[in-house]
Amino acid sequence: MGQAVCLVRGATGSVNFPTRVYDNAPELVDWLAAEILTHDVKPEVEAFDLSMIFQAANMQRVGKIAGELHVQFVMGLKNAMPVDREVLEFYVATLRRLSPNATWTGAGIGRDQITMARWPLELGGHCRTGLEDNVRLDRDVLAPSNAALVRQIEALCEEYERPVATIAEASAILGLNALAT
Repeated sequence: MGQAVCLVRGATGSVNFPTRVYDNAPELVDWLAAEILTHDVKPEVEAFDLSMIFQAANMQRVGKIAGELHVQFVMGLKNAMPVDREVLEFYVATLRRLSPNATWTGAGIGRDQITMARWPLELGGHCRTGLEDNVRLDRDVLAPSNAALVRQIEALCEEYERPVATIAEASAILGLNALAT
């Protein structure tokens, strides 16, 4: 039947969040990867540090991740990857070296969400937005909805002359085999 138009998000390792450890033991990561393969769903690998990129590329190489990688660089989370342009460029270059056909997204937490939308638009990546990561349209205005944050990113896409993908286009970009109906 092919892959569904959905992504299962997860990290290939553990990371220290500000108040807890986001624990992803190797056995858990391998089990989740096997389940993802069984259910023919595209994984979105959240990378909180450099080792997660290498682990994802290795998992793809040995067949634990099918198809091309889709990596989300999560920046701006205390105790993890800082919001730093040179770091992002290094991570993107590393991903391209390890998995040349991979797609990638930038995700910024809180006040860094817009920065992490701008940089990927400039560098050929994709954007993530939503209330899960950020509750403000700007420093002074709370976002009334996810839709308002999406409209904000849509305006940025226009500014950078990067049109927003349709469902069919997003499916093709991510290498999904079938559209959900």
